[in-house]
Parts: sequence; C-alpha cells; structure tokens
Amino acid sequence: MASAAQLEALIEALYGVAFVSKGEVAAAALYLWDYLLTVGMEIELVWTSRWNVIKVLFLVQRYLPLLDTCILTLYRDLQPGRTGNGCTVIEMATGFMYVGGYVVAEALLTFRVWALWERSRTLAFILPVAFAVCWAPAFVVMYYFQQSLRFSPAPIPGVPGCFVIAASEILKWCWVSLIIWNAFTLFLMLIPGMRHYRSQLHSSLLYSVVYRDGTFYFFFLFVLSIINIVLTVTVVPTKRFFISSLERCLHSMLASRVILHMRDHARLPPEWESGRSEVEFALPPRQNGTVISVRSQVDPSRNYKASGLH
Repeated sequence: MASAAQLEALIEALYGVAFVSKGEVAAAALYLWDYLLTVGMEIELVWTSRWNVIKVLFLVQRYLPLLDTCILTLYRDLQPGRTGNGCTVIEMATGFMYVGGYVVAEALLTFRVWALWERSRTLAFILPVAFAVCWAPAFVVMYYFQQSLRFSPAPIPGVPGCFVIAASEILKWCWVSLIIWNAFTLFLMLIPGMRHYRSQLHSSLLYSVVYRDGTFYFFFLFVLSIINIVLTVTVVPTKRFFISSLERCLHSMLASRVILHMRDHARLPPEWESGRSEVEFALPPRQNGTVISVRSQVDPSRNYKASGLH
C-alpha cells in the first residue's frame, strides 16, 4: 500500500503534467487562431512576392510552430503509454526546433534593423557577428539542457504525457539570449527613429508602424522571457514549462505581424503613406467667372463612411 508521501507525489506529478498540457493546448489554439486571421494578408503580401531570403525566413519561422507545437508537442502530451526514450526523442526534437525558430525569426527582424540603417556597411559586418555571439550559445545551452532531462514512467498505466523528474536550470540562458538580442535591436532601431523624428519624417505611417510594432514586440517578449526565467529557477520540473510553448508561438506570431504590417503600409501610395492627403474640389463657376477652390485634408487613419460604401 502506497504511503501518504507517495500518493502526494503521484497527485503532484499528474497535476503538473495536466497543468503544462493545458498551457500547450492553449498556445497551439492561439497560434492557429492568429494564423486564420492573418493568412489572407500572407497570401496577398508574401506568396505573391518574388522569392528571396526574407521570404524564405518568413515562411520558415511562420510555419515551424505548426510542427513543433501543434503536432509534436500535442502528440507528446496527448498520446498515452509514452516511454522514457520516446519522451527524450520528442523533447530533443522540439527543443532544438524552438531554438531554431527563435533564431530564424530574429534573423528576419534583424534585416529590418539593417534596412532602417539604410543597409549600412558597418552594420553589415557588426550584426552577423553579434548575432552569432548571442545565439550560438543558445544551441549549446539547449544541448546540455536536453542531457539533463530525466523522465519517469507514467504513474498510472494509460495516462498521457511525459513525466519530468529532473531538469537543469541552464535553460534560463536561452531566455536571457532572447532578451539581450531584442534589447540590442531595439536600441539600434531607436537611433534612426530619433533622426527621423528630428527631421520631421515622423508623420510617415510606415515609420510609425515599424517603431510601434518593434516596441510592442520587445515589451511582450521581455515580459514572457522574465516569467520563463522565474519559472525555470523556482518551480518543480513538472510545471516548469507552462508558458514555454506560449512564448514560442507568440514569438512567431509577433514576428509575422511585424513583417506583414510593414509590407502592408509600404505598398500605400506616397500621398497616403505620409498620413495625409490633399483633395481639391472645384465648385461651379460663379457669375463673375471665378472658381472657388476648396482644399480638404483627408486622414486615411480615420474610418470614413459613405452611403452604400462599407
């Protein structure tokens, strides 16, 4: 007969696996929901464009969560009778896909920073070197983290999921790499941003979208990375990865939206891209032959409605 301590450990293990599984199902659902919302923009703005490095990076980081989170992670969580060796293989695959997805998405957004600096030759050298210095250790960290994982058999036959009984805290350095690189790229974005502001180019919708999305992107990922670091060093292994899949999916979703919003605003005509448009109306001539000209300022950011047009 099991002791009280054994029963408590059993309940804790079952609760931990169910807790993490719910978070991963929610992350997959959020990713699929956002995909349905933005697939129309993707087809129009990405698929119809010519093939280049940006397009390849975009599509890789866009669809990788479909494999690593929506398929592999949920298969691990929902398939009963998983052995320790099976858990190790799946964790190894998803772990390196997670890091690879982060790297591809950050490489994609780094091109945006380089473009804001007008393809500076100096940054063309600095950015790849800094990128390698920041992200190469993440793969090493993931390797040692995978070596530290230990799994126990399911405490009850037929229960789905993998039961982690040991995991190193070294994974926190992957989140640190993400924070450092995002802070570095945000700093590089703000420098040309201040130049544009001082030269009165800040009214441009495109530049406003670039800096707005870049700031939101950094803020959300910074908060989630801090939470992941705290969970890694304070929570038991069975509950430690509750929002790892959430940050993984959000990272891809936000990076995709940044690129889609940039392309959407870049295709606006110059008079609309600047944020205001002048329309001249000529009223019927008066008796003395003069023409009255009325110049109207139209703001495309506002929602103008006309009868029969919606």
